[in-house]
Amino acid sequence: MRRMRVRAVCIAFVLLAGCGRRFDGPARLLVQADASGRAPRTATLSLAGDARPALIASATFKAALPRRPLLTFGLGVAWSGEGEAPGWLRFALKGNGKTLAEHTLNPRAAREWRDVSLPLEGLGKAADLEFALRFTDRDGKDVPQPPGLIVAAADPTVHDLDGYGRAKGIVLVSIDTLRRDHVGAYGYPRPTTPRLDALSREGVLCEDAVSTSSWTLPAHLSLLTGVDAGRHGGTDMEHGFDRKVPTLAGVLKQAGYATHAVTSHLYVSSVYGLDEGFDSLDFRQDRRGSEVAARAVSLIDRFGDRPFFLFLHLYDPHWHYDPPAPARALLVRPYQGTVTGLWQDFSRREPARLVPADLQHLLDLYDGEIRAADDAVGAVLDHLKARGADRDTLVVATSDHGEEFLEHGSWEHQKTLYEEVIRIPLVVKGPRVEARREPGQVSLLDVAPTVVDWAGLRWPAPLPGASLLESAGEREAFGETDHTVDRRPKLFLRGGMGKWKTIVTLEPDGSAVAQEEWYDLAADPGEKRSAPPRPERRDALRDATIRRWREARAGGATAPAVALTPEQRERLRALGYVGP
Repeated sequence: MRRMRVRAVCIAFVLLAGCGRRFDGPARLLVQADASGRAPRTATLSLAGDARPALIASATFKAALPRRPLLTFGLGVAWSGEGEAPGWLRFALKGNGKTLAEHTLNPRAAREWRDVSLPLEGLGKAADLEFALRFTDRDGKDVPQPPGLIVAAADPTVHDLDGYGRAKGIVLVSIDTLRRDHVGAYGYPRPTTPRLDALSREGVLCEDAVSTSSWTLPAHLSLLTGVDAGRHGGTDMEHGFDRKVPTLAGVLKQAGYATHAVTSHLYVSSVYGLDEGFDSLDFRQDRRGSEVAARAVSLIDRFGDRPFFLFLHLYDPHWHYDPPAPARALLVRPYQGTVTGLWQDFSRREPARLVPADLQHLLDLYDGEIRAADDAVGAVLDHLKARGADRDTLVVATSDHGEEFLEHGSWEHQKTLYEEVIRIPLVVKGPRVEARREPGQVSLLDVAPTVVDWAGLRWPAPLPGASLLESAGEREAFGETDHTVDRRPKLFLRGGMGKWKTIVTLEPDGSAVAQEEWYDLAADPGEKRSAPPRPERRDALRDATIRRWREARAGGATAPAVALTPEQRERLRALGYVGP
């Protein structure tokens, strides 16, 4: 009997040890010698702002493999010569002599790393992995590699798929221009956001979340720094992040997280300093949410078995409103009019000359774009689950601001601070997060404290926000915009849903009050009539609003100027951010 017990213990030990297989992954191949015992030829290459260690000549590596191995690497071409890069990159990967993958890359079209994820099951506990990099003509014939051209396989790494989800992951999603009241979880009846709705049922749904601004740059910088817009410096299109306050990416990077961002607007790029703290920020203007999701999927494969932070910026609901075919078929009803979702068209239409069907068509197009963004979020969540990386991953989904559809006589956003542009969705879901509906007023300033709280970290300095892992309680919310028609700064202070709100407009130099608006959100949630409180209450709230604005501006007074290229300025002009 004793022998049987000993034998059973030994069998159990072998099973738990993976039948003797040991893997301490992820295994980065470039840090080891190649199969010949020599150091491989490597270099650090930066493509589209993404710097990676890379293999720049063919090599073979002896690699230990886990039970469920996944190999990730990037392919790219760097060209520093004159004109267009010549030739073609031909890549082949062999495992134990068997061809596993082949890829061809056109240097004239390749502007960034092309990521590859390749399962390696069936190769045993170890394999000779041969990376063959060739430079050829269009017909595949080898030709000499010209000076100034480098072909590369970036950071080849063997991962253990069984290890995905053992380390903490954080995915922060910002869906640009997403109104709270067009999200199903907040009562919208149309099927715009089934994936966000499902996420909200499993996590914290913030009933009353507001932004810190009504346009992209200041709101996103507040999201990533946890401070008021004036404090971080990015308050107008001429100035960017002052890089003097800590960032969420920086705090997580310091704690050992891989940090990467995928963004879709110039305001959310390195041009304005939003790359601070990220290992790399992958920006491409106006890309679809489906493209952001595809990049996120490759990043999850690269980082899934080590701590990671992904920030994803989806631009779809922002004008122009032109949803892809599946979302259009689902949400855009038949329409016989002439209004289109192009900003140059609808923004110049006189509201008095529009019929209800015109406005409804624009709203349908907007809803279709929301659905496209929601589908992209779903693709990322599905891949997290498929890889097992969702086991210990926090997901935060929100927006930078809403959108106006003539509620106060205007289109778009940025110019005002009414409810339709400052109220946003905010959902937090992850392990050790208790599902609930949070009734208290919260803000974008609460996202950074929430993430570091969940990660078990501490922020280097006090923040105005608080972690959403606990009840919000009674708090005021503050925000601002400089992006107004007459260049007069607007500020808001808000007591919460169903309470009071003030909007203060200052003279352009901030020296005096030009206008005050006061709203009772319980009696007048649409902010149609200003109703000032008693004088002493009014004076106290006005003074508190202006004081907070001035204190923040004093802290961010050294924000660096941003010099846009003619191409960047023209793109912003086409989107309505810059005058003709």
